[in-house]
Amino acid sequence: MADAQACKVYVGNIDWKITRDELKDHMASAGEVVFAEVFEQDDGRSKGAGIVEYSTAEAAQKAIATLNDTELGARPLFVREDRGSSKGKGKDKDKDKGKGKDREKGKGKGKGRGKRSDPADEGRLLYVGNLPFRASRQDVQDVFKEAGNVVRVDIAEGPDGRSKGYATVLYETEDEAKSAIEKLNGNDFQGRPLTVRMETFD
Repeated sequence: MADAQACKVYVGNIDWKITRDELKDHMASAGEVVFAEVFEQDDGRSKGAGIVEYSTAEAAQKAIATLNDTELGARPLFVREDRGSSKGKGKDKDKDKGKGKDREKGKGKGKGRGKRSDPADEGRLLYVGNLPFRASRQDVQDVFKEAGNVVRVDIAEGPDGRSKGYATVLYETEDEAKSAIEKLNGNDFQGRPLTVRMETFD
């Protein structure tokens, strides 16, 4: 079992349009791929993450060393060791577990930031949680513009200028904002499942 586990890698930040076969072909440059899977939502859409199993542990290590940050489709892949085959489901559970915390955090810290409380933005402004700290505003915009016309992205920062791990994204229309929640909530972004919901206006 341990050997089989050592042969697997977790691949995140996969472009939605990429198929299992395309992923397999790309990852084959590191060694013989036995199996490739792209996790899907209930409606069949890609979650932007998957698992690739190699014939040897050495090939899996080579994939991590040589294929992390390589481009497939319109995004750079995130490749690391697989930490358990239940990952596709487990991540969703973790996401749900942390959602309440994220929600409170977003509400509490959001108050007092004038940019986030304009009533005219209600219905078009999204809260985006569980962001990797290294994600830039441009990284977030590139992912969210796939769902519609992004007016503005604001990443919350601490006094030291570092990301706090959440942001707001403003769309031109309510429909685009709703579409982004459907497409992106729970999807992998640089190795983490995103929390995407409407921003609340108290």
